[in-house]
Amino acid sequence: MPSRREFLKSAGALAGARIASSAAPARKPNILFILPGGWRAQHLDDDLRLPNLEALAKQGTQFERLYSCYPLAAPARAALVTGRFPSVCGVPRDGVRLPIDQPSIADQLRRAGYRTGYIGEWLLDGVEEPGFVPPGARRHGFEYWAAFNRGHRYFDSIYFHDTLQPIRPTGFEPDYQTDLAIDFIKQSGSKPFYLFLAWGPPHPPLKPVPDRFAQLYDPREIRLRANVPPEQEVSARDNYAHYYVLCSILDHNLGRLVGALGDQHLAENTIVVLTSDSGDMLSSHGLEADNQPFEEAVRVPLIIRYPATGTAGSKNDALVSTVDLMPTLLRFCGVDIPEGVQGLDVSAHRESVYSSGKLGEPEEWRMVVRGLDKLVVDRELSVTHLYNLGQDPFEMENLARDVSQDLKRDELKALLKDWMRRSGDGMDPSGLKKRA
Repeated sequence: MPSRREFLKSAGALAGARIASSAAPARKPNILFILPGGWRAQHLDDDLRLPNLEALAKQGTQFERLYSCYPLAAPARAALVTGRFPSVCGVPRDGVRLPIDQPSIADQLRRAGYRTGYIGEWLLDGVEEPGFVPPGARRHGFEYWAAFNRGHRYFDSIYFHDTLQPIRPTGFEPDYQTDLAIDFIKQSGSKPFYLFLAWGPPHPPLKPVPDRFAQLYDPREIRLRANVPPEQEVSARDNYAHYYVLCSILDHNLGRLVGALGDQHLAENTIVVLTSDSGDMLSSHGLEADNQPFEEAVRVPLIIRYPATGTAGSKNDALVSTVDLMPTLLRFCGVDIPEGVQGLDVSAHRESVYSSGKLGEPEEWRMVVRGLDKLVVDRELSVTHLYNLGQDPFEMENLARDVSQDLKRDELKALLKDWMRRSGDGMDPSGLKKRA
């Protein structure tokens, strides 16, 4: 099994080769970017039955420490599109339109000759629901469009192409979206393609689901995470079972997508990426949903399958941020990275990652992870949580007030303040004033 060092070396060498070969006749790789909403990293290793996802991981690289730079749908997706932190690219919360002057991976690839497409929930055009996003600048480089702005109506879905006329498909939303993605793949033609497929699940609502999957998991047999309070175990098992059903439905559709790539003889030259915008607490620490600094919400899955890297079946434990995916993919494709991008290619080793959430709210938080140590502060920059994830992976022993941790706490807080400066998150690191 290739080591992390071997993967980083091959990824860097490949990226450099791609950049240097702009005049070469070889076709640039396609990209199939798959984003299920609210899929936490821990559910790659639990009781889930995911044969297609497991096959994808065996054919590619599984990154085990990808952190969402802001574990909330719209800010996280803005970071994936722009390679910039949400406050810098102008989407610090849900319901905000991504400014048209921001860099965009789709726009860069389109300019480089790619056919670009977006299918699913967009979330970057304000508060409109379902929301028609007109052709042009507000689509940020995506030409083919089968999407809507907001909404989780999995059996009563609406999407748009290039006119205000809504399209009302039948059946379960991820199924028809996968059909559209397969049609897009079949029409690839002579141009390389970049397709962003944004599935809504496993983000709630957790039910109803298609009948053929409804009884797939027995709540009584599900193992809960150790940080779920005893008084919430019954409801948590029920929610886990429904969440798992949604994940298995997506796994079925993933198999259809990978099969379509094979049928079209595109598998060897297509980068397949599967990741998410945020996780879901699912009763861990007595909490639900996302936008929390705990591992269940802030750490998300990442699998990259690209046969040209020669890293099939590898696991990578390097720290990675969601802002890193945009520049990584551009380098794989030999396409210039725009000015102002804050992410790093995954071949560049990060010593720490930074995340924030609920900015502008009373529960505002910021987080830094260095190695296995994790520090969280509140809106006053007071330390609220300190964990060693190696010794305490479920974050059940808060060391924030442990005097033996004073030196580590001070070092991590200084590092967090440095991240605040570099990420431009809107607050002066002194905590005394907000930036304009």
